[in-house]
Amino acid sequence: MLSAVVAAIALTAAVTGSTASAATRTAPGSGPATEAVIHTVGKGAQAAARAFWTKARMTAATPIGQASAKGGVRASTAGPPPGIPNPTHFNGVPTVGALFFTTGTQAHFCTASVVDSFTFDLVLTAAHCVYGSAYATNIAYVPEWHKGVSPYGSWAVQTITVAAGWVHSQDPNLDFAFLAVAPPPGTGRPIQFVTGGLLLGVNVGYAHPIYVIGYNDTDDQPIGCATTSFKFKTDQMKFYCNSYWDGTSGGPWILHYNRVTGSGIVFGDIGGYEQGGDYPWASYSAYYSWSILRLFLEAQGQQI
Repeated sequence: MLSAVVAAIALTAAVTGSTASAATRTAPGSGPATEAVIHTVGKGAQAAARAFWTKARMTAATPIGQASAKGGVRASTAGPPPGIPNPTHFNGVPTVGALFFTTGTQAHFCTASVVDSFTFDLVLTAAHCVYGSAYATNIAYVPEWHKGVSPYGSWAVQTITVAAGWVHSQDPNLDFAFLAVAPPPGTGRPIQFVTGGLLLGVNVGYAHPIYVIGYNDTDDQPIGCATTSFKFKTDQMKFYCNSYWDGTSGGPWILHYNRVTGSGIVFGDIGGYEQGGDYPWASYSAYYSWSILRLFLEAQGQQI
């Protein structure tokens, strides 16, 4: 139940493993699949990412390819079930934003959200947004991005933490990632102090009334939908809402959503089965169990 919510406090002390200077390292876990793989982004690369993402490039960015992300190649071959809800366009909330990155020469975006943590600097997204056959580059998180406006600036990614099972075999039950982000120039405040964050919900069950926010490839502002989550199969959840196309990957599934502050409990993100789904009216998430908790603790522990 909701008593299983993780508030990102003293559990960090349970993390093992030492801080490494290498660009990528594997931290110990309960088994090969759930071990954390931590990729470090150097200071120079962080500065390059901030410089790369001009307003024009953000506006022109596209989602990652249809064959490998939410809204895939079969999106036009079936219709939605009757009576499912439609999303609402809005300017967003501080806790959710667009995640911009490059793969090769292509500029892309996904959705991400700030998660309350002991280190105050963690962002949650889908693993497939930041690691395919290699790590994404020029990664920057822009809270509440809408219509070309970046009200809280661009936050360069310092570390990417994904599960070894995602890196090795892209296990859909491990399609989540934590990113530590650095403040924009001119401020030293961590992102959680600036935008607030979402509590991480672990083992809270499959079926809930929820609110889901995502950045659609057809719009210049986010969409939000009040809907209901349910069990698709073991370790995978599903919801119905129209118009969740490419770009919504990584969008948070929120319990007890506060429309003013954007606060609540995140217990899923668009990804998992078929990397979020092949149809814009059906979306999926990996179920948040102890595997995401281990990753969350490692994402914090490697900074301490």
